Amino acid sequence: MVSFFFCNLQTLESCGWDVVGGDGGISMLAKPTAYISRSFKIDGFEGKLDGCNIREAVLRSTGLCISSSKWTGIPDYCRFSFALETSEFERAMDCIIRFRELVLGEEQGSI
Repeated sequence: MVSFFFCNLQTLESCGWDVVGGDGGISMLAKPTAYISRSFKIDGFEGKLDGCNIREAVLRSTGLCISSSKWTGIPDYCRFSFALETSEFERAMDCIIRFRELVLGEEQGSI
């Protein structure tokens, strides 16, 4: 589980999320700093991204479901759960990278 935690941390940070520190567990909080106020349009979603609507944007564009700041109750911070089988965890990491590519292009660099 620890390797999942650090892999998730590294992927999120390299994709423009500010992660709240932690020492393990099955979920983490992160702020989509690089995405806030970015305009984004995809099937069924159009708008400027924020901590609440980013959940819908990520879900519609990649199929990955995260918990928005509306769920966490912490402004602009989303929850990522990674209590998954290895193959599902890898798919989730790919979704995070794909979302970065869709919204930010290659601005954040490669992982």
